[in-house]
Amino acid sequence: MHDFSNGPNASAIVVAHGTGPLLGGSKDRRFGDVVVMDDTLTEGPNTTSRALGRAQGFYIASSSISSDPTLHVSMDLVVTSGPCSGSTLAVTGRDNVLAPVRELPVVGGMGRFRMATGYVLMKTVNWHGNDVLLELDVYVHA
Repeated sequence: MHDFSNGPNASAIVVAHGTGPLLGGSKDRRFGDVVVMDDTLTEGPNTTSRALGRAQGFYIASSSISSDPTLHVSMDLVVTSGPCSGSTLAVTGRDNVLAPVRELPVVGGMGRFRMATGYVLMKTVNWHGNDVLLELDVYVHA
C-alpha cells in the first residue's frame, strides 16, 4: 500500500488540520488531522509492481499523546484485478503506527466478499516524512 502525501502523485491529502500536539517525530502532523486517501495496492513494494487494487478511505490522528502516534483508519480495499475484481473489503480500526505489526478488523465487504469477516495485518516497510509504504496481509472468511 503506497500512501504518499508529497509530490504530484500524492494519494493522501490532509482535508482538516488538527490543533492538538504534534505526533511523535512529525514536523507537521497533529492530533486531529484528517487525511483522505486513495492509495495504490501493488503485488510488491515497488510502485512499478503489478497493481492489485486501491485502498480508499480516511484516517484520523486519534491520539493526543505525542509519543503514541495512533490513527483511526477506515478504508475500503477495492480489488481491481483477478477473479475478485470489483469486490471490496471494509476495514476499520486503530493503527498504532509505531508497532511492528498492527491488526485491523475486516468488518464486511461487497461482491465476492459480501458479509466477509477477518483481519488485516499491517507492517510499515518504509516511512519517509509523510510518505509510507505498508505491507498488508489480508485474512478473510467470506
